[in-house]
Amino acid sequence: MADTEKLTFDELITHWAQEKPDQVALEQDGAALTFAELEDRSRRIVAMLAAHGVGKGDRIAWLGKNARHYFELFYSAARIGVVMVPIGWRLAAPEIAYILGDTGAKLVFIDEGFGELAAKACGELDTPPEIIDTPTAQREIAAAPADAFDGAGPDDPVLQLYTSGTTGNPKGAVLTNANLFSLRQPAEAAAQPWSSWDEDEAILICMPCAHIGGTGLGIMAIAAGIRGIVQSEFTPDGVLDGFEQGITRLFIVPAALQMVVQHPRAKDTDMSAVKYVMYGAAPIPLDLLREAVQTIPGAGFLQCYGMTETTGTIAMLPPEDHALDGNQRMRSAGKAVPGAELKVVGEDGAELPRGEVGELICKSPSNMQGY
Repeated sequence: MADTEKLTFDELITHWAQEKPDQVALEQDGAALTFAELEDRSRRIVAMLAAHGVGKGDRIAWLGKNARHYFELFYSAARIGVVMVPIGWRLAAPEIAYILGDTGAKLVFIDEGFGELAAKACGELDTPPEIIDTPTAQREIAAAPADAFDGAGPDDPVLQLYTSGTTGNPKGAVLTNANLFSLRQPAEAAAQPWSSWDEDEAILICMPCAHIGGTGLGIMAIAAGIRGIVQSEFTPDGVLDGFEQGITRLFIVPAALQMVVQHPRAKDTDMSAVKYVMYGAAPIPLDLLREAVQTIPGAGFLQCYGMTETTGTIAMLPPEDHALDGNQRMRSAGKAVPGAELKVVGEDGAELPRGEVGELICKSPSNMQGY
């Protein structure tokens, strides 16, 4: 079975542990975990979760910045259909309490420095989740057995991301294994260059893990069987460090991209390993895009358009539509990705002629299971 036919975390982790056991799966601040180590460690995490009474369909939460530990927990929970809920670390205690209450999370894992905030949020709930800090989790994982377990199926939920407009409480978009991985097959069948990966590739994960643009990069890494370099949060220096570490791909929002390409270090940083720069989540000024293309000349630029509810990208502007002299297409979100269907409709639901403004609707196997 080709790796693109695998639609669950359990299948993928098992596959890469067999195919490339000694290659790095995740690293942060120089501490690395190979695919073989991930396979063993994830089994222990499954056992640790079971010891806390957590099983398929239950929710667990993460409160903290990006961390290798978060991705280990997420991947491992997903193997058995336990749903991970990463919570934005900049939220206030009442907002965190709402999400914890809405999910009914049994456990909330916290990063260093978030104990007081977690305690305050949990204090607002009648039945709060158990709080587990990282040192405690690490001790429990090390002591847990690497036992066998029943893996989750393609249609089992594994991720719940909270997203909202400008008012009201956020909604939890429930995403399944298949939502996360099903567009890989049509992408490979379309033979798009950016859908294939070389053995030595590495992807930078610096966007917030509470968003699809952050956690989605970790999903992309495990799907492709390549190294995911995790940084706790975005900084221009961190991205430039990533270039020097040999990252080949990254996703970045326009405001962050501007900080990187205009940083004094940018002109002296070796960016030759970068194959693709994915950007999106906000409009990008044409002058900035031109500057970025000139600053990272060997990279193909891909504008990615999508949302949490579509598990990320459903439309993409390919590298060939980016030009140094600028063009109208560089203002565009591109075309539907293979496997997704898009159309613009009016208030009556009928498709509108090209060039008219309406509502964009999407049919895709990546569309969420529901709120």
